Amino acid sequence: MTQRIVIKSLEKLGRFADLVLPSDEPANERALVLVAQPDLETELATLAEAAGRAAEELRELADADKAARRDAQEAVALYRRIQEDATRLAHVADEAHALSEQASNLAERAFTPDLREKARQVSTAVCAIATSSGARLATVNAEAAALSTRQDVSCLLAEERAREDAVLREAEERRKEARLREQIEHADELARQGKGNEALRLLGHLTSEQPNEPQLASCLENVRRRAWAVKTVEVESAVREARRLFRREPHQALAILDDIDLADMPEELVRQVYGCWLQACRRLKLEGATHYSPAMGKGAVLVPADDGRLEVVSAIGLPRWKAGCRFSASALKGARPLR
Repeated sequence: MTQRIVIKSLEKLGRFADLVLPSDEPANERALVLVAQPDLETELATLAEAAGRAAEELRELADADKAARRDAQEAVALYRRIQEDATRLAHVADEAHALSEQASNLAERAFTPDLREKARQVSTAVCAIATSSGARLATVNAEAAALSTRQDVSCLLAEERAREDAVLREAEERRKEARLREQIEHADELARQGKGNEALRLLGHLTSEQPNEPQLASCLENVRRRAWAVKTVEVESAVREARRLFRREPHQALAILDDIDLADMPEELVRQVYGCWLQACRRLKLEGATHYSPAMGKGAVLVPADDGRLEVVSAIGLPRWKAGCRFSASALKGARPLR
């Protein structure tokens, strides 16, 4: 089996002199194979030469690309000029056709033969202008179409359209941002005026349009907190007034409490309002009254109606349960006599 040994100096070569065999046939035991180390300087020079060729080729490609772009830009400029010429020619042709028609009409209706003859001459002249303009317009349109089919021209035109679209999108985004800021300021002003529900409706509409807008989410949270604070103060004021009235004027107390919205209110405040409402209902001393409460802060007091059902006298936390509404007793699970 042949073993490869790399020798880097004459001293090491002397150690293995006995392994160098003069015969043409290598021994079966071990044979010394001399491997020449590559010249580092030569290798570096080769690599540097290859890199230089690549750099030169890259410069040539860049120059060629610039030249191709300049040619395409010149072609696009020509395309634009041709389009402008086509617009002017179309205008001239349309105007000439209109003048020709007017001259023809005048040639038929003119008062004297001389005027009719002159009108016919004018009609012939402008008709020739219209024909010439139309022919030239067709040629110009063909030139524009030929230019637009060139790959380099179509590429530049596509780039221009992309830039124009980007400008339009940016303008639209700025318009939306300005409108959003204006609407947020308006909602904030509504909240400061105590019109929390209006502010929340406005912000809810904006959120449906732009659900991922952080500025909108922050404003919505601020308005909610402010509206909650205002609502809490209003409910506390209402319950204080109802407590003052419910013993002597239970009907007035119920008129105050019936329309109170207890949604999202603190649990302790809800209990206070509900308790005051229930006490006012008891003060009415209704015969056969029933108390129905499907959930905390929601309830109704009903009395028997002449049709065997129960009629609402007062309700709280149940917006659709107005006084006079009637329900079957079997539908009001958990209802019990008002005590």
